[in-house]
Amino acid sequence: MTTDLDVRDLPPPEPMLRILEAVTFLHPGESLRVIHNRVPHPLYPRLRERGLLVETLEQGDNDEIHLVIHRPA
Repeated sequence: MTTDLDVRDLPPPEPMLRILEAVTFLHPGESLRVIHNRVPHPLYPRLRERGLLVETLEQGDNDEIHLVIHRPA
């Protein structure tokens, strides 16, 4: 199961806080797809500390970043 979270219009530090809150609800094998307006470099170590995997996909011309955060099974 994948859940979507759009944080593009939120001011810092709201995107990080919302993402970290949302990943606490991920069960093994589930993913969170985040739509962001920039690459959130400070977020990556925090996700690794929680045993989560993340894939970053840049969406071309519209400066949109998609993160797929996955809790391994």
